[in-house]
Amino acid sequence: MNGRSQERDKSGDEAPVSAPNIAAERHVVELRRAFDTSFAAPPRDAERSGELVLAIQAGGQGYALRLSDIDGVHECRKVVPLPEGPPGLLGITGIRGRLFAVHALGALLGLPTWNEKPRWLLIAGGDEPIAIGVASIEACLEVSPADLVPVDSAKEDEAHVREIVTLAGEARGVLVLESLVARALERAGERREGAS
Repeated sequence: MNGRSQERDKSGDEAPVSAPNIAAERHVVELRRAFDTSFAAPPRDAERSGELVLAIQAGGQGYALRLSDIDGVHECRKVVPLPEGPPGLLGITGIRGRLFAVHALGALLGLPTWNEKPRWLLIAGGDEPIAIGVASIEACLEVSPADLVPVDSAKEDEAHVREIVTLAGEARGVLVLESLVARALERAGERREGAS
């Protein structure tokens, strides 16, 4: 290399950094700072003071369910029908090596159009392996505790609703999963007694 080309290379190394490169470096610094400060901030769950609810559909009607009441949500793939089961018992399904009785939510609520094919299964907690089939899950939303308005359900068909919540301008009954499971077990017991 001759002296002139070496001088050109040297002067190229010392050339000022372009404006886009400076902006990119600043952006990286800001990202690093945001990343580092995120560890100093309290966890997101600690900040959340609301309640997570699922907006669901059953029998053509909209309902909500507290997410904390559910042990799991699974896609409804295959349900094996049982002969002569109680109304609304769709059959059994296997989830993670365990068998669950699948009950249609619309049937448990006494809705006239309950026999739609469920797309999702809501796994109830407790000792009984029960899954509740729902037609669709529209959203999972966080609501303020003040948005959950208690109701006194004197009617039989509203016995599973103890609160009302307004989601996207629509008032929905918040279902009590424990009450629905009790209804499913009651129906299964009635069927067994009738068969004997």
